Amino acid sequence: MFNVLLDTATEQAGMESMLPLLAVYAVFFVILYFLMIRPQRKRQKETANMQNAITNGDWVLLNNGMYGKVGNVVNDNLMIEFGTNRSIIIPVRRDQVVAKEEPDLSQKTIEEVEKAPEDAVIGNDLAEDQLDAYDQYLLEKGEKKGKKSPFGKKKN
Repeated sequence: MFNVLLDTATEQAGMESMLPLLAVYAVFFVILYFLMIRPQRKRQKETANMQNAITNGDWVLLNNGMYGKVGNVVNDNLMIEFGTNRSIIIPVRRDQVVAKEEPDLSQKTIEEVEKAPEDAVIGNDLAEDQLDAYDQYLLEKGEKKGKKSPFGKKKN
């Protein structure tokens, strides 16, 4: 009888030592759920709603980076027109659509493109302003004659 009581006492002590470990696992799972699983499910629902809302005439971006205009919707397939003359029509599964957006086909004018600064080249800024430290270093380095090349031969 004493052995039975001793066995039950040791089993209860073993369960009590496991409770903090189980609590740590439960807290870890809750944190994992709220940081990873729940946001991923939310993104999946938003993507599925966007893919189900595609209608004729929408511009779509596919997962391979190609833009196209939806010509027809048949079940889970979209008939997408590619190209500028709309002569290429390819059936694509609805789940291959990443976003509903129209491509930016506008061309930038010359004024909008950034020009390189004028003083980036040695010599162009000598008349307008003083030499900066890097230009001075290059001029001094270039004036030295008889400098050895990395290949062991002397330069003339």
